[in-house]
Amino acid sequence: MSGLSALLDLLAPRPCGACRADLPPALQGPLCAACLAALRPAAGRLCRRCHVPHGLPEDPCRRCRERLFAVDCIRAAFPYQAPVRELLHAYKYRGRRDAGEALAGWMAGLWRRHGELRESTGVVPVPLHPERLRERGFNQAEGLAAAVARTAGVPLVPSLRRTRPTAARWRLSRKDRLKDLEGAFRCLGPAPRRALLVDDVCTTGGTLEACARALRAAGAETVSAFVLARG
Repeated sequence: MSGLSALLDLLAPRPCGACRADLPPALQGPLCAACLAALRPAAGRLCRRCHVPHGLPEDPCRRCRERLFAVDCIRAAFPYQAPVRELLHAYKYRGRRDAGEALAGWMAGLWRRHGELRESTGVVPVPLHPERLRERGFNQAEGLAAAVARTAGVPLVPSLRRTRPTAARWRLSRKDRLKDLEGAFRCLGPAPRRALLVDDVCTTGGTLEACARALRAAGAETVSAFVLARG
């Protein structure tokens, strides 16, 4: 670090990407020591298909037993809680690229824990609608997917497109969200035979399911999903 850079850090210290406390100039990364210590990967009794905590003797969970899904399995690096939730917001809405780089690195490292994802032949990021992409300037899912693809040693295949905008998650019930996502994606060209979808957050699973249907229509035999955080 140059003398000028160190001086600038002292004058305008970086805030922690989660709690926004000032970071010491010598500290690398986007989190303070306390928030970094609170970082915990997804763990506990999780449904073997959707990765939701359920604490019941039956596995998979009841919802996964009651219907068929286009997504064979979902795995998450972290639960959707502090500090990952706040760090992701800093990346998406405050332009903290260092937060995005850290999240991508951690997610890619945790990919190794999930042997069921290792047979993938291509990593497919969940796309943003072009209007949202212009507003934000980047697709956070593509950055995460690129890191996972490098770690997995398989191609990044950004072949999905959104055919129309969809409503914000918080504005819709689960039923209405699933309806809103019908036909919202299409695949340009052949899909990977064993596709691995990557996104930042999974709540209802509706986005992943709509993407998986588009990939299967384009030739994918299996579709798994790996998300940064599971809500």
